[in-house]
Amino acid sequence: MVSRLVFRCRAVYQHLSMKLSLFTPLLSLFTPLILVALATGCIHTSETVVHDDPRTAVEFENDAAARIFYETLSQRHQRTREESSTEVSLPLVFEHKVKTVRGPNTDFNEAVSRCDTNHDGKITEAEARIFAGMPK
Repeated sequence: MVSRLVFRCRAVYQHLSMKLSLFTPLLSLFTPLILVALATGCIHTSETVVHDDPRTAVEFENDAAARIFYETLSQRHQRTREESSTEVSLPLVFEHKVKTVRGPNTDFNEAVSRCDTNHDGKITEAEARIFAGMPK
């Protein structure tokens, strides 16, 4: 009885080792390919999102008020460009970058809010001059 059990165990072992010996060359062939694929960073995405609000409607008392406002806005707009960046990655396999940029309407709306001190939707020449003298 014991000899039959030992014989069966040997037969099963030989059968399994023969099956595994067939996969050994394949495994040794594909292992370097898999490692190279993982080491090169398989998936990479990059995205830029422009976050822009609708432009606020505004009136100007006269041409001088509009000129002062827009000149001040254009000088400040060049200096204040805000960006935020988000990056998610799993080293060597996956990388995803999202860059969010503020649109020009956001700067315009903030400038109108600061300039129109009484919030009546109309920028006077006095308000525009005060806005031009405000710290950036």
